[in-house]
Amino acid sequence: MISNLEMGWIRPDNRRLLIGIAVLQVLLIALPGLWGTRMIWLPTGLLIATSFVLFSVQRTLLVLLLLNIILPSEVLKMLILPGGFRFQEGLFLAALLFAIIDLVYRRNLKLQSSAADLPVLFFLLITALSVLIGFWQGNLTSVILRDARFPFYYVVFFLVVNFANREEALERFLPVLVLATLGVGFEYILEFLGAIDLSVGSRFVRVARLQGIALPLVLIFLVNQFIHDPQRYGRWVLLALFIPISLAFVLTVGRGMWVSFGIGLIATVGLWHLNRPAEERKVWQAVLLIFGLVAAIAVIVLLFQRVTGSAVGAHALERSRTFVDVARDVHVVGRISSYLVTFNQFLEHPLLGSGQGATLFFFGFNEEFNRFEINEAWTVDSLYLALLWKTGLVGLIAFGWMVLRVLRIAYRTYRSTDDPQVRAFMGGTTAMIVGMASLGLSDASMISGRFTMVFGTLFGMIAVVAKSEDREMGSGASNEDLKPVVNPS
Repeated sequence: MISNLEMGWIRPDNRRLLIGIAVLQVLLIALPGLWGTRMIWLPTGLLIATSFVLFSVQRTLLVLLLLNIILPSEVLKMLILPGGFRFQEGLFLAALLFAIIDLVYRRNLKLQSSAADLPVLFFLLITALSVLIGFWQGNLTSVILRDARFPFYYVVFFLVVNFANREEALERFLPVLVLATLGVGFEYILEFLGAIDLSVGSRFVRVARLQGIALPLVLIFLVNQFIHDPQRYGRWVLLALFIPISLAFVLTVGRGMWVSFGIGLIATVGLWHLNRPAEERKVWQAVLLIFGLVAAIAVIVLLFQRVTGSAVGAHALERSRTFVDVARDVHVVGRISSYLVTFNQFLEHPLLGSGQGATLFFFGFNEEFNRFEINEAWTVDSLYLALLWKTGLVGLIAFGWMVLRVLRIAYRTYRSTDDPQVRAFMGGTTAMIVGMASLGLSDASMISGRFTMVFGTLFGMIAVVAKSEDREMGSGASNEDLKPVVNPS
């Protein structure tokens, strides 16, 4: 290999090549500064990312997963591509282009299949039908395009199934998911510290962004890793990841996400408990594990509060009171009002819905003027109502079929595998789906917003790992009679 390099123009001792590389590096640093220093890192970072993903579906998907999670909305708004495409959509289209090239010239159009292909495809077809209904109902084209783009992000499922294997899913995609969420955690903490006055301990500023959805998901994965396979990365590494992510999670003061994480945590410990030998199952151990993990998060928050003097606990308690008295929070009252309006709209078109691009007028609270105002909205903060409104009962059934099929695959693989790494991943995904089902009551991020790309990627990872496990066991993906394997832990 070295001799081939020396025979060509690209040689280690070629001065022109070295000078060219040096000039290119200077230009990458200097030229962006001509347009301002605030975002000087952006063009350089994007060029590096472009070079990394070039002609590789796997690398493009990895960068897509990373940037889709870690980049704030303010940055993504600056990266709108020609034609109105968003940055993550540009990467997604690049991955599709690389996939087509690979399928045509290297794989002779041979596609990989999985046990979840049919329900995912059916959901995408129902989404396409809802687009046609939207045009038939006379909804604005611009709103239809903005509305429908997010459910179609689930096409990423097929890219993962066809171009990722078990090792890439577990050793690359999952760590990238965790590291991206760690970056989000530090963003939240730094934003919180920058927004409060540390000399006034009672001040509190809530940090709430779409990125926060990743925090409870990764916390559940970390808990499963700690329970089922702590040796792979080490307990101290898991603890170092758990501390900032759990702290940022509490700083969101997101009641729905707290409930989602709690249910996911109970599902995690419940799976661990039920898959232990009968003689070793002790309910008090499961209960102690749940309360121990919650207490660990509380200790982390109390230490942070002690150091910074911020009133995190007081504000968390105040927001928690709305669980028993919804009238305490005007935003909750406005949300309930939007639910009633959406449900009434669903009753007008119960079977197929109002189509993509439909809008409704909701009551919303304006904090600046301290009053309720009527606003036009294209979505609602409820997964199930959003599905019923836009796609009707058929759409809700299609989405439910897809999610339940993926959940069944994850749970079946969790029960049957004897690989601790696979058990930790499948336990995490099973608990994650259960937790997101509860969060869907007050959040629609599984079908609305850029995080649909993350869920589509996770579903693809589940299908890939499950298929690999089935192949190793010598059984088909349809085998539903697998017996639970005793958890060695």
